[in-house]
Amino acid sequence: MKILYAIATLALLSTSAQAWQIVERCTHSKFYGNVCTTSYLDDPPRNAAQDQENEKARRASIEKWEAFCKPQRTYDSEGVVRLVYARKGCEFGRSE
Repeated sequence: MKILYAIATLALLSTSAQAWQIVERCTHSKFYGNVCTTSYLDDPPRNAAQDQENEKARRASIEKWEAFCKPQRTYDSEGVVRLVYARKGCEFGRSE
């Protein structure tokens, strides 16, 4: 039984991700009943310039937060890394 579960899991994990949306439209007619059509919409192509702009804005936001909060790494008694901030509220994303 475990082998069947393992095979089913591998089969599900080995399938590729679908890069489209399925849209189903149904209409009702008193002569034909319900008529449904299914269509597939491809994802829009990615814009490399927009991706670079988004990454640049994300980096600027991170740099602004780091300049405001000045996080420093410390280790607790268990050896777990903890961050200590220069200002209150930085652990919640405050950057001003």
